[in-house]
Amino acid sequence: MATSKGKVLMLPMGLGIGGAETHVISLSKSLRSLGWNILVASSGGERVRELTEFGIPHFDAPLNSRLPTDMLKAYKIISRIVDTHDIDIIHAHARIPIWISEKVASKKGIPLVATYHGQFRAGFPWMFFTKPGDKTIAVSAAVKEYIVEKFKFHPDSIVVIPNGIDVALFHPVSQDEKCKACSLLNIPPHRGPIISYVSRIEGDLAEAAVTAQEAVFRLFHDYPNVMLLIAGDGPKLSSVRSKADEINAKCQKEVVRPLGFVLDTPTLYAASDIVLGMSRVALESMASGKPVVIFGPNGTFGPISEDIIDSLEERNYICIDAPFPSTPDVLSAFIEDLLSNPEKMDSVSRLGRQVVLERHSDESVAKSTEQVYCELIDCK
Repeated sequence: MATSKGKVLMLPMGLGIGGAETHVISLSKSLRSLGWNILVASSGGERVRELTEFGIPHFDAPLNSRLPTDMLKAYKIISRIVDTHDIDIIHAHARIPIWISEKVASKKGIPLVATYHGQFRAGFPWMFFTKPGDKTIAVSAAVKEYIVEKFKFHPDSIVVIPNGIDVALFHPVSQDEKCKACSLLNIPPHRGPIISYVSRIEGDLAEAAVTAQEAVFRLFHDYPNVMLLIAGDGPKLSSVRSKADEINAKCQKEVVRPLGFVLDTPTLYAASDIVLGMSRVALESMASGKPVVIFGPNGTFGPISEDIIDSLEERNYICIDAPFPSTPDVLSAFIEDLLSNPEKMDSVSRLGRQVVLERHSDESVAKSTEQVYCELIDCK
């Protein structure tokens, strides 16, 4: 890079599948396009290559571990990167990277930006490890309210900047492009509707994956060619696959297909008729012009609509205080309502794309983040 506005060290926990990880990748690319020199350190993962192929260097550091030996190792690695590359700003994401990098930033005399992507566990002893940095970014109003209430951050030092989406990468597709995407995923031409659930497969998120399977099983009688694609990896993947085997045996055909980790999510969304999920998955699907059912382990909002968009924006499209439970009956009813009403599917799709273009483009998010940086350093 010939000229640079400044050098930023991004510190996520890792770069596997997940909303925060995807946000770091998207933000890093967009900031680099705006003229910032971006470096990233993390525990690694499947998506590191996306950064290095874009010309952004990555350094391995055990930022996903609370073991004292690993935290000391991460501290030394970050310190070395700051010294070697003359870093201007550290931008850390999640509690462990923020806590470690606060020590480095204080010692080196450089500013720390801390981004909080969700509502972390509060109380003792977590309040001692949750730090605001010199400037705090919250990805939603709900997250801002939470960290102010639980960790006593000063509200004036927190700015809300939502997730950014690459609207050129995630875009509506033609019917021919949809057929091509189905072919790439080895979905037979006669199968459909295609429903996708995208998430990490761990804890209660795995339980939500099972709920999605049971919901689609309820649709099988009226939609015998329906397919559910489950994209995501995690420690509970085997139990999700066992449930899929059970349902497929009952239906005597493949109705549920757990895909494991999927890097090419644009193709997955292109092949889908309806997407189930929340947070970044919801936004990427909306950008792709797909009808989205906001659904997670803690509740269901149903398809997006004008009536609930502002409420979803405040929550970063997660199911906090959702009006409906996450049960197979509730979820299947929402899916059935969309499938039986093509005009509603179309209006939900168009609304989603419009909202992302207006509020979540990766360029606008990067420019908002740049403003935060320029409050802390003299931008070049």
